[in-house]
Amino acid sequence: MRSLTASTGLATAYAVCDADEADVIEAWRAAGATVLTREVDWPIEGDADSPVVARPGSFAQKANLAYQATTEPWLLLVGSDVKFHPGWFDHALHVADVLEGSVVGTNDLANQRVMKGEHATHVLIRRSYIDEVGASWDGPKVVAHEGYRHNFVDDEIVLAAKQRGVFQPALGSVVEHLHPIFGKGENDDVYELGRSFAEQDRALFQQRLKANS
Repeated sequence: MRSLTASTGLATAYAVCDADEADVIEAWRAAGATVLTREVDWPIEGDADSPVVARPGSFAQKANLAYQATTEPWLLLVGSDVKFHPGWFDHALHVADVLEGSVVGTNDLANQRVMKGEHATHVLIRRSYIDEVGASWDGPKVVAHEGYRHNFVDDEIVLAAKQRGVFQPALGSVVEHLHPIFGKGENDDVYELGRSFAEQDRALFQQRLKANS
């Protein structure tokens, strides 16, 4: 939050939290974020078809909630483990304007595919694109496919944008990823949870890729 505030006055940070995460909500508000709460759905006893949403809510679910609850013209998907470098927002919008991109890839200074301009882990998405086409393969007004528990949300969004000719990398837009896999952060239960679903998410991505190629 400190690096975001120092880098631009044009962005609003929305932290999507499960409604019962009182300590997390308090911490985000204290840091200056606008908190969006996500109610957890529990199955109705005896109803096998009612929804079950595991705690914590998945990244895809939270991205979709943020889109539905906000009105800004651009939506950046990002976790709390990042550092915003000066000029990241201006550069990303410049690339979007000049190259007519609707999905702009920021530079995380970590992932090799990202630094080559082939992929993006933190994507800036034009709201009108989500409204009209959808950022995933699920159609209009959907940011991310909610079948993914954590991984491959970014892969589907970037690949779908490439298929439609609207992806543009902005390597001068630096949103540094402070992830422990790159030696830039400490491991914790959240990272472990994400890794535990890696193969399941990979198989789902391959299935959806085959259906949408």
